[in-house]
Amino acid sequence: MNEKRLPAVQDAARREMAGNAVGKAREAYEWYARAGEQALNTFETAMAQAFDGWRKVAGSNREATAQLTDSHIAGARKAREQWEATGARLYNAYEDNASQMLAAMREVGHRMLVASDTNVRASFDFAEQLAGTLDPREMLQLQLSFLQEQTRRITEQVVDLHQTTTRLAREAATRAQSQ
Repeated sequence: MNEKRLPAVQDAARREMAGNAVGKAREAYEWYARAGEQALNTFETAMAQAFDGWRKVAGSNREATAQLTDSHIAGARKAREQWEATGARLYNAYEDNASQMLAAMREVGHRMLVASDTNVRASFDFAEQLAGTLDPREMLQLQLSFLQEQTRRITEQVVDLHQTTTRLAREAATRAQSQ
């Protein structure tokens, strides 16, 4: 039987190629992480602008309502004042709840991004170490260590995320009951 075999790549060349590939993947991830942070900042800016717009709309409605009802009888004026007070309370409650909801979303999102970033960086470190292994036994020991550490890390991250969301839900429920 005449089998064609590919030429064997020397260990040093294999490790160098693997190391270069991991380096390029790490660079690509760094770009991705920066882009994610920029997207999050853009979202926050857009939400702040939306709230500013709501404030302006609410203010212009109050002015228009004030002009209209000032020409009517005193009873209408009293109704307008009550409407404005109710509207202001409603808007303030909406704005307060919305800003607290956004803060909660940001906290959860930030924790998830940090966890994801930590896991990706650990994987890159593992890949670099794996590229430098010399024999199968060393490779298996490295893989076992990585899996144990990754399992511990992910468990801690899930517990942290659960505790954070539970705390934020309790805070929201407390605010809702006090209003």
